[in-house]
Amino acid sequence: MTVDPPAVPERRLIRHADVRSVLADPRFLVPAAPAARPGTGMAWLRGAVSRFSNGAEHGRRRARVTGMLGALDPVRLRREAFERTGAELAGGARVDVMARIARRVPVGVLATRLGVPEDRREEVVAAVTAMAAAYHLPPASGAAPAGDAGDAAVGVLAVALGDGEEPEPGLLAAVAGALIQACDATAGLVGNTLVAVARLPAGWSAGWSARWPVEALLAETLRWDPPVRLTRRVAAEDAAAGGVRVPAGAVLLLDLAAANRDPDVFPDPDRFDPGRFLPGSFDPGGGGPLSFGSGIRPCPGERAALALAAGVVEAALAHRLAGPPNPHNQVPYKQIPHEQVPYEPSPNLRVPAHLYLEGTATTEGPR
Repeated sequence: MTVDPPAVPERRLIRHADVRSVLADPRFLVPAAPAARPGTGMAWLRGAVSRFSNGAEHGRRRARVTGMLGALDPVRLRREAFERTGAELAGGARVDVMARIARRVPVGVLATRLGVPEDRREEVVAAVTAMAAAYHLPPASGAAPAGDAGDAAVGVLAVALGDGEEPEPGLLAAVAGALIQACDATAGLVGNTLVAVARLPAGWSAGWSARWPVEALLAETLRWDPPVRLTRRVAAEDAAAGGVRVPAGAVLLLDLAAANRDPDVFPDPDRFDPGRFLPGSFDPGGGGPLSFGSGIRPCPGERAALALAAGVVEAALAHRLAGPPNPHNQVPYKQIPHEQVPYEPSPNLRVPAHLYLEGTATTEGPR
């Protein structure tokens, strides 16, 4: 006689097949925000974006974001990100890429393509960064997070997007959601890719462009060291996941980082190998990396995010990664132990806190 394992209030899934199955199952929903309330603060925004909605409302909101982002030219996004990154690095002085580039360039490029006036770019970048820090749902206790800065930031975006007029609420929510999703996660993808390339065996990092295209570097970083580590789903009815009964109302913690290193899908999963994503090298029969989601609601901004990250990374890799400024101890970056690379404090995101670039920029454009 077999007995089912006991159901638990929150179960962590780590196998690729289990995570992928839940993401494709309509019985599992995202934790939803309360319905949008009048105003333009963070509580209103959470209730108005597609990220924290389900069902028909999610479908309607998602379609608007997908159409808006689908109209953008990824080649143009990539080239502009490349050019703006190169301008930031011109002259070869030491620059903290995380403070000056990793958020600022992708968000700024995307914002102007979505209707923010060029002269409001920097103001909106600062606003989006503040919104991203306050974006996630309040804790289960119901206590609202400290959101004053986020509330004011939503207002800043509304003024910039409306250009003196009150923007249509659905447009404001769609643009805000797209920019927020492009903020921390894209910064993490940029930073984690640069760290991974700096730690390649001697001789490999110097010849990365001949060995792998930027797209392969980004794809392997998304698998090996994804910026978004976890996501949650709530069972809307009794179901099963990972061989365990899941009662209605139970929460599943989907470990995207662990699933992306499942040896059943990715041979030698702990090795950073962009070659696995070269054309003809990877069989996606079991599904690829889950860092942009999968199934019912994959990230609608994947194409734009990859284009922006590719432009930044390609420009940045023409420079040298160096250790933090320290005139008494100039340590080459790749000799700094991995555990000493500083990361921003977050339960769900993996974003380097600081990465320093120096050297002379290339004059070539993005391929």
